[in-house]
Amino acid sequence: MDIGASIFLTEYSISPVELGSALEERGFDSLWVAEYSHIPVVRRFTVPTGAKYYDVMDPFVTLSAAAALTRGLKLATRISS
Repeated sequence: MDIGASIFLTEYSISPVELGSALEERGFDSLWVAEYSHIPVVRRFTVPTGAKYYDVMDPFVTLSAAAALTRGLKLATRISS
């Protein structure tokens, strides 16, 4: 069975390079990062969790960074709700 890890990368989380290397060292199969294709400029409603879209790192940049230092880790994006 293949096991992957999923993370919502922000400027406050572990770096994608460190995470990718750590996952590969530990035998994980894949790394999935959050993707938001539409980030609202203004909201009409307050999000109960207090999440801030502008803290989310770009998925293609983060996956490229992880890919630069890993050899077999599968990389993908996911939609967060």
